[in-house]
Amino acid sequence: MCGIVGIISNEPRGIGNALDFLHHRGPDASGIFEDQGMIFGHTRLAVIDLSEGGNQPQLDSIGRYVITFNGEIFNFKELKSKLTNYDFRTSSDTEVILAAYIQWGKNCPKFLKGQFAFAIWDRHENELFIARDRLGEKPLYYFHDDQKFVFASEIRALLATKCVTPSLNKIALAEFLKFQCVHPTNTLLNGIFQLPPATFAILRDHKFRIESYWDPTEKKLFDFGDSVAVKTQIKQRLSTAVGLQMESDVPLGAFLSGGIDSSAIVALMAEHTEGVVNTFSIGFQEQQYDETSYAAIVAKKFKTNHQRIEIEVSSFRERIPDILGKVDNPSGDGPNTFLVSEAVKKAGMTVALSGLGGDELFAGYEGFKRFFKLQANAKLWSASYPLRRLASSLFDGKKRDLLCLKNCNLDQVYPLDRKVFLDRQVASLVDTKGVDQLQLLLLSRASKLQGLPTLSQYTLAELWSYTSQVLLKDTDQMSMANSLEVRVPFFDHDLIDYVLNVPDQIKYPKYAKSLLVESLGDLLPKEIVHRPKMGFSFPWAQWLRSDLKPFCKEQLDALAKRGILNEAVVQDYWKQFLAGDPTISWSKIWLLVTLEQWMKNIRL
Repeated sequence: MCGIVGIISNEPRGIGNALDFLHHRGPDASGIFEDQGMIFGHTRLAVIDLSEGGNQPQLDSIGRYVITFNGEIFNFKELKSKLTNYDFRTSSDTEVILAAYIQWGKNCPKFLKGQFAFAIWDRHENELFIARDRLGEKPLYYFHDDQKFVFASEIRALLATKCVTPSLNKIALAEFLKFQCVHPTNTLLNGIFQLPPATFAILRDHKFRIESYWDPTEKKLFDFGDSVAVKTQIKQRLSTAVGLQMESDVPLGAFLSGGIDSSAIVALMAEHTEGVVNTFSIGFQEQQYDETSYAAIVAKKFKTNHQRIEIEVSSFRERIPDILGKVDNPSGDGPNTFLVSEAVKKAGMTVALSGLGGDELFAGYEGFKRFFKLQANAKLWSASYPLRRLASSLFDGKKRDLLCLKNCNLDQVYPLDRKVFLDRQVASLVDTKGVDQLQLLLLSRASKLQGLPTLSQYTLAELWSYTSQVLLKDTDQMSMANSLEVRVPFFDHDLIDYVLNVPDQIKYPKYAKSLLVESLGDLLPKEIVHRPKMGFSFPWAQWLRSDLKPFCKEQLDALAKRGILNEAVVQDYWKQFLAGDPTISWSKIWLLVTLEQWMKNIRL
C-alpha cells in the first residue's frame, strides 16, 4: 500500500506538502516525477519487490508512460506470464499494471484482481488515465477546474497542494447525517470528488469522463442445481482468494475476532501455509463486548501465534483526540480498527487479512431477513397511504417510517435500514434537505437488480453504500495511519460474482451465514458457528456516558456554536442521550463528535 498524488496543470506545484501528509501511508520510500504539464508523487509501503526497483513513480520500459499506484495486484504473476510482449525490468506488481495498460488500454482494470487506485500519464498524448478497484478498497479523490486536475489518496493531501480551499458542502452534510457517509461522486467538501468504485476515468484537454468497467448485476451462467457442488465452489473460490492474498515479501498476519468470518479466513490461511499464522484480537474489561475467548478457541485449533490486545477506556480516553486526528473522512466508527492495526504493526506485521465481507455476501445482517420477508408480504403496501399512515402512529422510529414508504422496493427499504438520523431528525438539525443519492443510485439500477435473487439485491445495496463508503474507508484510513496494509479475501470479485447468483433457497440463512458455514464443512469449531453474533465494536454507549463524556461534551459544544447545525437540537440530543432516551443512540452522538473533530482537523 502507498500514497499517491498528482497534478495536471501548466504550472504544477505543491506536491511536496501533499507527500508530507501521505508519509504514514508509505514510510519506506518517496518519489516525484515531473514532466511538461504534470507531476506525480508517491510514498511507498514496500510489500512486493522490496528493492529500489519497486519504487515509484515508475516509467515503462520505453519511457512513454508513468504510473503512481496505491494497492496490491494479487494476480500479478499470472498476468505477467501473459504479457510476453513487454520487457520487464522489475518483479513488482506496479510494472505489471503498466504492461497491462500498454496491451489492453482502458480495459486493463478488468484483468486486475486486487485492491488499487492508480494513475497513468501518457507523455506522448498528454492523457491521464485513473482507475479504482471494484469495491473501493483503495481511495481516490480529485479536484478539477479549467486550469488544473489534482488527485490524491487522501483529502488532506489534496488540500495540502493548495490547489483548492476547503469549504463545507452543506447539501452533502444532510446525506452524511443520514448515512454517516456521502456517496460518490460527492464528498463533504465543495469541489472535491471521489472516483466511484469499479470505474476508470480519462482526462484529455481538460475534458474528464468516467466509465464503469465492472457490473456485478450482469447475469452470470452458473449451474446451481446441486447444493453440494455450490458449497464446494464457494469454499474453493474463497480458499483461492485467501491463497492469492497471502502473497507478500513482508510479515503477514490476520485480524481474529472469533466470529465466523475472521475464523474462516484464519482457517484457510492455515491450510495455505506450513508456517504459523499470526493472529490478533481486541478484548475489553466489559465482558459483554469481549470476544477473545472465542478467538482463543480458533487460535488453539489452528495453532496460530495469537496476541490479545486489551483496550481500557482510561487509556483510550487519552488517545481519542490523536486517533480522530488520523481520520481523513469522518464516520461513526473507526477507532477499533486503528487500535488493532496499531498492535499488529507493533508486532512486526506489514500486512493483515480481514474477515470483512462475510456478512455482506452471506446475508449475515438482520436487514437481509427483513427485506426478504417484506418482499414476501409486498401486498401490505397496496393498502391506502392514509390507512398505513394511521397504523404507523402505533410505532416509533424506523418501524413508523417503514409503513409510510411508497412501497417495499430496495430503493425505499435499504436507505431506511441504514439511516443513523431519520429524515425528520435531519430536518431539525440542518436547513438543507439535500439529495438522497443512495435512493437515486438504487433506482438507477433497479431494473438490473431485479434480475438477481432477493438476498443478492440487498448485498449489492450494502456493497455500494455502507460497505464501500463506511467500512472500507474506515479500514483503509485507520490501518494506513499505522502503515499497515489490510486485505479482504471475501471481496475477491470471482467469489462475489458467484455468490451474487446463488438462489435464495440455497443462501437463506437458516442460522447465521449457514451457506458459508456449510461450505467450510467441519473446518470451523462448533463453538464459533453456533454462538450469539456480537460484531466488532466497542462499549460505546457505556463509555460515552462515563469516561468519554467530557470529550464528547467539548466537541458537541463546539459543533453547536459553528452555526451549521441547529444549536438547540444538538444540545437537546446530548441531554436526551445522557438521560437514556432510546431514540437517541450512541451512534448519533458519536457521528456528531467525529464530524466536529474532522472539521477541526482540516481547519474548516
